[in-house]
Amino acid sequence: MDLTRRQFISGAGLAMVAASTPGVSYAKTQEDVQTPKSVKRSGKVKIEWLGHGAFRFVSPKGKVVLLDPWISTNPKIPSKYRSFKGFEKVDLILFTHGHVDHFMLPDVKRLVAMYNPDIIAPWEMEFFIKSEIPQAKCMTYQLANKGGMYNYHGTKISMVSADHSSGAQLTGFKGVNRFMGQPVGYVLEFETGFKVYHSGDTGLMADMKLVIGEFYKPDLAILPIGGVFTMGSKEAAYACQMIQPAYVIPEHYGTFPVLEQTPDAFCELVKKSSPSIKVFPVTPGEDIII
Repeated sequence: MDLTRRQFISGAGLAMVAASTPGVSYAKTQEDVQTPKSVKRSGKVKIEWLGHGAFRFVSPKGKVVLLDPWISTNPKIPSKYRSFKGFEKVDLILFTHGHVDHFMLPDVKRLVAMYNPDIIAPWEMEFFIKSEIPQAKCMTYQLANKGGMYNYHGTKISMVSADHSSGAQLTGFKGVNRFMGQPVGYVLEFETGFKVYHSGDTGLMADMKLVIGEFYKPDLAILPIGGVFTMGSKEAAYACQMIQPAYVIPEHYGTFPVLEQTPDAFCELVKKSSPSIKVFPVTPGEDIII
């Protein structure tokens, strides 16, 4: 049974549910929507949107991976994480690029001090992080550039291209950019073989078909739809045609007034051009269990 938007917002523990956009295909069986009591549920991958481009993944072995954890000034961060204590543990942090809405140095310092995570980022970013946070466990010689893959406790992490920029605004938007290397995306293949492609901030690029779609073949794509700084809904829907994942999560929207505020247009475009792809227009703080 499809759920209304009110039920979607108020229903505790729901993972994959129907949104307000009619006719879009969603996974909604009872087996899929049950949120486990423990993050160590065997055979499942837990995915949580933290607002904007930030995500929290929990592998079937219980490894907690944060991607672009923008916390202190992120208006969409779930309240339980705003104090940083709600994470309970962080095993690994992945960074895609240096922009202040994806990489905020004070946030990284606090996460390192509290959780001592491993860190994977593009080569130049890893060296910068190490210079600013000497105790940071940057995996510079495990994975630090596009094309590489590292097996992190059973999760195979591949660094892939993104079409964007990567200067870091270390003193906010009025500061001077600091070169941080090239932007990247990631493909995570979990222990079960389930593959997630997080594109990072990007525009359309041929790699989405030739590299991501034809070589990595992800089951789930996480794509920006906000426009202005990244792809908009039209471009992201076309990216879905190139990648052909089973599922897609739209992100990087609704954070600032200049970005698209809802995923409705994207959902409709995917429905028309790629009806077999299931769209999960989740809200920050919701879990998807796959």
